[in-house]
Amino acid sequence: MIPGIGTAPRKARAAIPLVALCCLAACLPARGATSTPPSASGVATQPSSAAVKSPPLPSHTVYRESIQRARSWLDALHVDPAELRAHGIKGKKKLVELLDAYYELWKVAGPQERKVLLERIRGVVKVTYEPAYHDMNAVSDEWFKQDATSYLRAAVLMERLGLDTKMYRAEIAKIHDRLDAHMKERGPHQREIFHWYYRDFGLTEPFPLEEARNEGVIAHRQDPTTMTNLQVYELTHEIYAPFEYGDKLDVNPFDGSEKDYLRGTLDRLLRRYLAKGDPDLVAELLECEHYLKMDDGPASHEAVEFLLNSQNPDGSWGHYPREQKAFGDYVKQGFELHTTMVVIGALAVVYERPLT
Repeated sequence: MIPGIGTAPRKARAAIPLVALCCLAACLPARGATSTPPSASGVATQPSSAAVKSPPLPSHTVYRESIQRARSWLDALHVDPAELRAHGIKGKKKLVELLDAYYELWKVAGPQERKVLLERIRGVVKVTYEPAYHDMNAVSDEWFKQDATSYLRAAVLMERLGLDTKMYRAEIAKIHDRLDAHMKERGPHQREIFHWYYRDFGLTEPFPLEEARNEGVIAHRQDPTTMTNLQVYELTHEIYAPFEYGDKLDVNPFDGSEKDYLRGTLDRLLRRYLAKGDPDLVAELLECEHYLKMDDGPASHEAVEFLLNSQNPDGSWGHYPREQKAFGDYVKQGFELHTTMVVIGALAVVYERPLT
């Protein structure tokens, strides 16, 4: 999911370079990955998995110990949407990132562990039962656009966790018209995601939102060698959308030519961000490769090792020294939380939901 800090004070925003806003974290030196030469179409070619033998993944024990450290970090993290918004950070977005991280853990947990996780999750979402949280019809257009996706996603996750959303659903119905008015301003991957949020909440679409898949990075076969960081995030979210962030791994949403493009593109991009030492985008790209059953190459295995080896001592992932100067300790919620969430998701899907 695309990291973001919201409407920061002018001085703070000036202190954060564009690279930081795209959540780049050069936390490790390059690991010796070599780039695959592009084909004539600009799309990277992929060596066959039969020709290149991938090393075994680190043990399941190593993975579980890493996840436990991450969970301890999450358990100590406080996320108050109103407090974060007052400090220039997208509060609802950060609430849903914390909820998403716990949801990833919940999906792969045993029955007893799920009960413990649910108790923590109930505390996280307690704020959503307060009227002040449901301010979407009162905020500015800027804030509405920043918060709308996260606002709906929180309710989706709560329902998948079996939590009560009766009041939440009623509040979503109240902002239907305002959501419709913003849809034309949304990017293709955002409209794809809203397509199934509208479906889940029984909302009538203002126009066919699913058709947005014909307008995005994949449809245009954008050359991975020229993609900006933002375009890479757009690409991963175009993949997240039909798989519903990993909740529907049995779907086959892309045709043969799209898969050919994605295999070469994802491999090339994964090598790029491994070389940059960026756990945020490495995790998103690895997770997308797994959804597509393409994480069988050396770069994917290297990505798993990189993520496990780059975890911070406190259990989080990501290094944001410049952002810490601007936001102080709120760097945890503003930046480290997103990176930790996507790494948990990537590692969990690789280790707990193997390819079939």
